[in-house]
This record gives sequence, C-alpha cells and structure tokens, in this order.
Amino acid sequence: MRTIIVLSALLLAGCATTPIPIGLPCSVGPIIGDKGASTRWTRAEKEQIVTLNRTGEVLCRWKPPA
Repeated sequence: MRTIIVLSALLLAGCATTPIPIGLPCSVGPIIGDKGASTRWTRAEKEQIVTLNRTGEVLCRWKPPA
C-alpha cells in the first residue's frame, strides 16, 4: 500500500512540472474578436490574446485572418 502512495505522489508531482502539451493551444484556435471587442477588452486581456495568437502562429502554424 505504501508503494502505491509513493508512486502516486511521484506521478502527480511530475504533472505539475511538465510544460503545456503542444495539442492544447492548437486545439483551441486563435482568438478573433468582433468589431467592438477592442473597446471592451482591457489592456491585459489584449496582451494575453496577442501572446496566445503569436504562440499559435509558431507552434501550430496558425495563419492571420485575411
């Protein structure tokens, strides 16, 4: 029983230190706001969206909308 607890703890500890899997951002897709979205979003939200979209361009080969 003690061995199972130790192995479980080690496996869970490994999950906390692993990077985000590549499939996660690629499965979501880029964020494209509507015409009035830029007036509703805060500066921090805009920065997060830009970061997500740029990461997607590099990792997932997303293309900017035409």
